[in-house]
Amino acid sequence: MARRIEHRSTSERSAVEVYRALIDSDYLAARLEELGGSTASLVKHVDTDDGARFQTRQGIPADKLPSVARTVVGGDLLIDRSESWRREEDGHYTGEIAAEIAGAPCSVTGSMWLRDLVSPTGTAVSELVVEGTVKVTVPFVSGKLEDLVVDQVQKMLVDEDNFTAAWLAQRG
Repeated sequence: MARRIEHRSTSERSAVEVYRALIDSDYLAARLEELGGSTASLVKHVDTDDGARFQTRQGIPADKLPSVARTVVGGDLLIDRSESWRREEDGHYTGEIAAEIAGAPCSVTGSMWLRDLVSPTGTAVSELVVEGTVKVTVPFVSGKLEDLVVDQVQKMLVDEDNFTAAWLAQRG
């Protein structure tokens, strides 16, 4: 049985500002350097007519994994993540995300959207929503592993939100 991921965050920046960061190769490289572990890399980045698509690779050392995950993976965890983003209209962007863990029967799939909101004070803010599922196909421990992956994905998304806010603040 798959587990759901639901993540929602707001930014003090407009959707277009956040979107431009999320698809920028320099931003992605910096995010991976700070949050992605020692084996992190931007594998592929392609600008498209209406957005971008890219693939990243991140690693988590085996000694940082819970024992149940080490048993299934058998070593360091290597995560290949693909994202695609596109502009739907001014202030509204949508995307898809997929991730696989090398050597493990685990997948993460989902959709994302980013849109402008109007705050109670009338200033522009934006909202990022990520919804998806985690599926692990290991008899007897699937549920525990899915819960673990959901928890780690939630933490990663919060860390990425914080990184994005700091990245944008540094650039004015």
